[in-house]
Amino acid sequence: MARASIYDRISQKREAAEALARQQAEQEREAAEAQSRMPIAVPVLPLNAQQNALRIAGLHLQMPEGCGFRSIETTLELAGCEATFAARYRRAPEGLDLPHAVELYVKNLRERHVDMTLVRQGEALLAGHSAIAVDYVFTSGQERRHGRSVCAIISNDEGAPRQWLDVSTQINPDQSRMADWLIEFDAMLAGMTAQ
Repeated sequence: MARASIYDRISQKREAAEALARQQAEQEREAAEAQSRMPIAVPVLPLNAQQNALRIAGLHLQMPEGCGFRSIETTLELAGCEATFAARYRRAPEGLDLPHAVELYVKNLRERHVDMTLVRQGEALLAGHSAIAVDYVFTSGQERRHGRSVCAIISNDEGAPRQWLDVSTQINPDQSRMADWLIEFDAMLAGMTAQ
């Protein structure tokens, strides 16, 4: 029986080591792909209707204990342009689901802005809770406006009534300096924290 030469044995070991390295690299790539497909866990932030505060120009204004929040609307200035920011918090009727609540919200928008056009509607998250984001356009005076609203119905585990929370913004989309505002708005909502 002829024995393989030392060079053949070295070559076979090298080929086996290369095949093993390729197999390990493929397994690592598959594991990385599987990891990237896994949803990132977003913390669900609890609502505390009795704890409210505002931060204005770096000043923190704490509302008195028991002071409930209902709505706020403000005008923000960014790069010399204005954007509105609004948030509303209400009790949500039992049995009202989020898609139907958003339908009513959009109907209300159409009543306020007769020429409103719904641009897009899709799933979103608001403070870790399931939400629906709505983008729409309308005319205010001579100005075009683009609005984005993120709406959620929030339940808590302690048996408190379900709550409706919507956060929205409106801008003039023709102002180039506002091009990144909707991205910043989404990032601002993604960065919400509970105190």
